[in-house]
Amino acid sequence: MPIEILNKNGKLTKEEMGVVKQHPLTGAEMTLRFLKSKMTEKLNKYSYEICRYHHERYDGKGYPDGLKGDKIPLCAQVVGLVDAYDALVSERPYKRKLTNEEAIQMIINGDCGVFSKKLLQSFIAATKQPDWIDKSI
Repeated sequence: MPIEILNKNGKLTKEEMGVVKQHPLTGAEMTLRFLKSKMTEKLNKYSYEICRYHHERYDGKGYPDGLKGDKIPLCAQVVGLVDAYDALVSERPYKRKLTNEEAIQMIINGDCGVFSKKLLQSFIAATKQPDWIDKSI
């Protein structure tokens, strides 16, 4: 991913967004070069699925494949939600850092894409734990 796109201060062009949408494919392709053995078989499978599908969304409006619902591997759904949360609570050149509460509300409202109801229920339950924020930073 070109640093100029990662650090751009402002909205990405259609072409730049096209480049961004390639990163799951690039990452997944990289996992295919991992050592292959009986011991690494599951790790390699999960690594590939997380890299390739972590930007898919439950309603089918994600990328790169537009997978919908439970066709998205659960490991990728979880990482996708965590990635969305991290992006919200991190300062970026194009946006301010949001509070924990703002980020949680945006995810629940679907402002970051649609996640499964079961995954959101688990996320909400986790955020209600007294020491959750200490464990998440």
